Amino acid sequence: MSYAPCLLYSPGVNLMEFHDQFRRGKGSLWSMRIVVMSDTHLERVNDAFADICTRYCKGADMVIHLGDWSKGPVLDFLQQYPLEAVSGNSDDPVLWDRLPMKKVIRVMDFRIGITHGWGSVHDIRRKLSNEFERVDAVLFGHTHQPIISREKGILWFNPGSVFHGRNSAGCSLGILHVEGELRGEIIPL
Repeated sequence: MSYAPCLLYSPGVNLMEFHDQFRRGKGSLWSMRIVVMSDTHLERVNDAFADICTRYCKGADMVIHLGDWSKGPVLDFLQQYPLEAVSGNSDDPVLWDRLPMKKVIRVMDFRIGITHGWGSVHDIRRKLSNEFERVDAVLFGHTHQPIISREKGILWFNPGSVFHGRNSAGCSLGILHVEGELRGEIIPL
């Protein structure tokens, strides 16, 4: 997380308003860069994955993996970074024991639901909308296709697949920017 070098309160400024702006990240007082990935489908860490992690995860404030890792060595490797993670439907049962299928994390004042997803890609968002209450964003994988949309004030963000994009979608990961609001970005690989 990066902070402004100096933050001074000036007399005459409403202290509660000043505190609220600081807490919610207004005025570039703070920002976070979160790498979001899904559907790596790796048995082991290969050179391509290690290079992607060096390029994007090093220096990130957090890494979120949305499942379908395949095997445990990928999870073990990503734990060198600040990591939040869930398991996916194609994961080794050992990973199902180590990781939940879904959870809600708090990033500053934002509640973010993270899950892999399951079933048909055509109605996945309808199914996932019933899984999380009072969240600011839902991050999910499974479709191997990147999605960024906002419905009823909720950010829906799927980073696509690191190695196995489907249909016309190439390989990708995502960056979740937290700058007083949540904003998703797709990074083609």
